[in-house]
Parts: sequence; C-alpha cells; structure tokens
Amino acid sequence: MITIDYNLLRPLRALLEERSVTRAAERLHLSQPSMSGALAKLRAHYGDELLVRRGNRHDLTPLAERLLAVLPTTVNEIEHTFRLQSGFDPATSTRTFILAGVDAVIARIAPPLLQIGTAEAPGVRFEFPSADSRLVNAVPDSLRTIDGAFLPHGYAADLGHLDLLPEPWVCLVDREAGGERLLERPWVETLPASEGMTPATLQLRLRGVQLNTVAATPHFFVLPSLLAGTNRVALVPRDLGRRVIANVSRLRLIEPPVELEPIRDAFWWHGDHERDEGHRWLRAALTRVRDELIGDADGDYRVVDIR
Repeated sequence: MITIDYNLLRPLRALLEERSVTRAAERLHLSQPSMSGALAKLRAHYGDELLVRRGNRHDLTPLAERLLAVLPTTVNEIEHTFRLQSGFDPATSTRTFILAGVDAVIARIAPPLLQIGTAEAPGVRFEFPSADSRLVNAVPDSLRTIDGAFLPHGYAADLGHLDLLPEPWVCLVDREAGGERLLERPWVETLPASEGMTPATLQLRLRGVQLNTVAATPHFFVLPSLLAGTNRVALVPRDLGRRVIANVSRLRLIEPPVELEPIRDAFWWHGDHERDEGHRWLRAALTRVRDELIGDADGDYRVVDIR
C-alpha cells in the first residue's frame, strides 16, 4: 500500500512551476535543504527525476509535465475541502471567502462587503483574485475551488447566481479631445482580442460597428493612463467612470455614440456551494451590498448625459 504525504503537494507544485529548488524554497519560505529533501522524497515516490538539469536550467520530465497540468486544480480542491466547516457562525468564523472578478467590479463590491464583514464576521477574510480567461473558460469547474465569480450574463449559464443591478456604459475620453466622431477614433478595450469581446463590443459588432482598437488591457484602472492627453476612447461601467473623473480631472464621461444595453453582471457559484451555511451568509451579505449599500448610493441607474 502506498503511503501518501499530502504535505508534499505544495512543494511539488512550487518545484514544477519554478523549475528551481532555490526559487521554490523562496516561494514557500523554506530552507534550500528542506526543499531538496522534499524533491528527493517526490522523486522516490514517483520513481522519476521530475526535474532534469540541462546546462544552467532544469527541464520537466514528461511525467512532471502531466503532473503540472493537474496540480493547480488538485491543490485548490484540497485546500477548499479543508476550508469547509460543518457549521458557520459569522461572529467566530475564520473562514476565507474567495470571490473573483475584474478590478472595476471588485472596486465596487469589496468596500461595502468588507464593511459588513467587519461588523458581523470580524475573523472572516476575503480574497479577490482576477477573473481571467483561464477561470472564465473553465466555468463551471473553475468555480468549484472558489466561492464564486462576478461575470456578465453570457459567460456562465445554468448555475446559481445573484444578479447585480444593471449599470450603463459610458465613454471615457480626454477633455480636450472632444466628444465628436467617436467611432472613427482609436479605442482602448478591456479585453484582448484573443480572449473574446466585452458585452459592449459584442453589441457594437452585431450592429456592424468595427472599432479601431489600438490597445487592450484587462485592468480597468489602467485606462486613464492610456487615454489622458490623447484622442482615444474607452467604454467603461458608469460607476468606474465616475471614480476615474473624481481623481483624474483631465478626463470626462460622455454618452456612447450607439445606444447600448447596460452591463448585467451577476455573482455566480458552483452547485457544490448551494447548501454551505457559510456560503449562504456570503450570498445574503452580497444581496445587502446590492440592495442597500450600492443601490442607495447609485440611485435608479437611469442613463444620464454626463458632461
């Protein structure tokens, strides 16, 4: 019977991703001899070298390549298993909730959610990783190991979800560039072409509008630096746009040149979380964020002309 040491999973992942005993040791805050010992145990367990020196670097063996392909999901599932609790008392829990999303949504949701957490669950911790293409393309399986993700409708289906309030799109431009002939100007997008199109870009494409995209970034808060002092244009959620112009006086918001359906984001979760008491508390907290805190702050969400 094979004895499995689960404590070797994290060193295994670090070694294969870093391809270096030294860097793996630094990453896990271990001594180099300890990491070398872990590698020796792993080699003995698998009967495989895993890392093979080629000059001044290490290459992965075929088995190591296969292991690396499944390790992130395996480690995340194991860590998620140990985070689960039979009951949930927000006053005493030390649970970590992981909610993925783009920076614009997290900036909107996280502050009021943390406000609730501080008041009701002071020991609870929140993590907000990016909802990148790897997560989105692997839905729903990628939602097993986190508590959920904020995504627009169309990226997920047939899953439990909590709809956020719809939010209009606005154009972010430099004040000196004017608001004319927007469709003929260079645009900055918030999703690289290799990863698809944003809901707004898709709407424009379906109406026969082809934008002249000169740059793309998944980070909404990078946009101001790519627009200031230029004639470039970007479509952003209205709340983000208001945050930007409050801090960057050189920019302003104007209505899109084409009428667009508002953003309809939702918080999506895997069915495995449905009966989890802690997750129920999280969903109730997010409902309050939507209805009480964000709703009161933003009003009725009518599209207005912002100059």
